[in-house]
Amino acid sequence: MPPRPKFDRLSDRFVAALIGITLAPLGCMSAAHAQPGGPAVVIVQKVTEEKIAPYQEFVGSVKANRRSVIGSAVDGRVEQFMVEAGDPVAAGDELAQLRTRTISLEIAAAKAELKLREAELQELKNGLRDEEIQLERAKSQAANAANAYAQAKLKRFESLFKSSSGVSRDEYESSRAEALAAQAIVEQTAASLALAEQGTRQERIEQAAARVTVQQEIVANLEDRKKKYTVKSPFNGFVVAELTETGAWVRQGDAVAEVVEIDPVEIEVFVPESLVRFTQDGDTVTIRIDALPDEKFQGTVTRIVPLADDRSRSFPVRVSVPNPAINGRHRLLPGMLAHIALPISEPKNELMVHKDALQINGDKSIVFKIVDNSAVPVPVRYGMADGFKIAVHPLVSGQLASGDAVVVIGNERLRPGQPVVATEQEEDQESKEPAQ
Repeated sequence: MPPRPKFDRLSDRFVAALIGITLAPLGCMSAAHAQPGGPAVVIVQKVTEEKIAPYQEFVGSVKANRRSVIGSAVDGRVEQFMVEAGDPVAAGDELAQLRTRTISLEIAAAKAELKLREAELQELKNGLRDEEIQLERAKSQAANAANAYAQAKLKRFESLFKSSSGVSRDEYESSRAEALAAQAIVEQTAASLALAEQGTRQERIEQAAARVTVQQEIVANLEDRKKKYTVKSPFNGFVVAELTETGAWVRQGDAVAEVVEIDPVEIEVFVPESLVRFTQDGDTVTIRIDALPDEKFQGTVTRIVPLADDRSRSFPVRVSVPNPAINGRHRLLPGMLAHIALPISEPKNELMVHKDALQINGDKSIVFKIVDNSAVPVPVRYGMADGFKIAVHPLVSGQLASGDAVVVIGNERLRPGQPVVATEQEEDQESKEPAQ
């Protein structure tokens, strides 16, 4: 049975309406009950037809949305450990710093080698200077001159040798060898000049460019390794465990700190196989927390895990709940006991009235409907509640319908058929509780 409606919560709107109606030209009427049999001043709300479903509470625990044991990506000695358990951290905040002297020296050497490779590439791209080409041209000209002299000398010696005019065979062969050597030098210098004038081959430039790229990757790899010497938080949250300290040696993979994210938090409950079909991803649900009995929280079903527990035949249902910090503190903390209201049947249309409209006397209950400015009692059975509303079923079909005005304030002293002066009140804007 729902709690008996409270009638002592007069809103400012009701007080203003009461004053306005009292001062209105209504004869000599002063107040609702000042004159027996006179019109009663009441506040009414419309009956609505809404689709609702019964709910059942399931018990679970508040969990961190994310929980990470953060380890070191490299071997090293801890130079600084910057956090303590309970400290808030943002994504990217430093947790620990390892010694980086050795890796810094390796990076400096790799960058120097990169500069050398880049200079070599630039030299090949620029090609020979004009002075160097002029030098190659001068060498070619000198070789041509020497070759001309050697060829002329060979002709003289050949003529003298054939006429037996005092030139021995050895002298003749020697001059012939000199002429051949001079011709070879001419060809060599001509080829060098042609290369100088054509510039560097594209293949050599590409080879040098590849060496530059390799060295750039070496530098990038070392700099990436250096970043790993700084251990950072992967997300916003809180440090919940210190797993090393300044001066300790950590190996790759060793734990450094544990961080949890608690905005939002996640609650997991297990729903029996016969009821899980009534819950859908994206459903908005209401959560009660034992540690915060005067508050209710709204969450969203984010996942229904499609694998039941073999023993209980129940499915895990996970709910995400916003948990922003208020005055620097979060209301929901991992480990708190939670109750989540989930639907246990298909929704159906119900006539809904404000709880204050319901008058309960023993096993009988009524609401007062306004008909021709008179209060007409309508016997009803009440059903499930949904926030500040409750489902009602008239005992006589057709006596109550959506859109009818029922009294929500001032109905505790009404008599059947009593004239009333009614003011309509807007529906409560407060958050709904799940139907029970």
